[in-house]
Amino acid sequence: MLNEMRLHQKPFKYWWISLLAGILSIVGGILCFSTPIDSLAVLTLFFVAILIVGGIFNIASAFTNRKWNDYWGWDLARGIIELLLGVWLYMLPLVLVTTSIVYVFGFWMLFHSIIGICESCELARLPIKGWGWLLACNILSLICSFLFLTTPIFGGLFILVYIGVSFILYGIFRIVLAFKMHSFNRALQEE
Repeated sequence: MLNEMRLHQKPFKYWWISLLAGILSIVGGILCFSTPIDSLAVLTLFFVAILIVGGIFNIASAFTNRKWNDYWGWDLARGIIELLLGVWLYMLPLVLVTTSIVYVFGFWMLFHSIIGICESCELARLPIKGWGWLLACNILSLICSFLFLTTPIFGGLFILVYIGVSFILYGIFRIVLAFKMHSFNRALQEE
């Protein structure tokens, strides 16, 4: 994933994009726990907004990190898929989006968990400690996404709790990843 020839050039130039995405996800998770069950429509709109903003962040991150990341196209694809999915959901009637949010969110978390597992394994190649925690967080999120997709019948409360926990796990992953990238940059500057 990393272009070894360019690692000495401060490879994680825009590490703060991951930090912003993580903070936004944690805020979304907290809102899930503070939102009443009968306001699932508000949560749905918030999820659509997170898809659009997250897609823009991932596209920006892909372009800004393309010099050091040989697989930056995957980040770009993730951003484009999120952006297109968010815009598509925004254009659909709210009732339809609210009823299908279970599956949309489940597959979104499955997708991000798999990518997060791959990113965590790539960090294992770098002299960065704590990559195992990132891997564990994504494996837990992957398990939760399977549970969510196989048991959507539990309805509103389960949806809110699952979405809240998933947003918080994803947010923690993105924040820790951002700080790991930042500390790697500092270590390169000290050499």
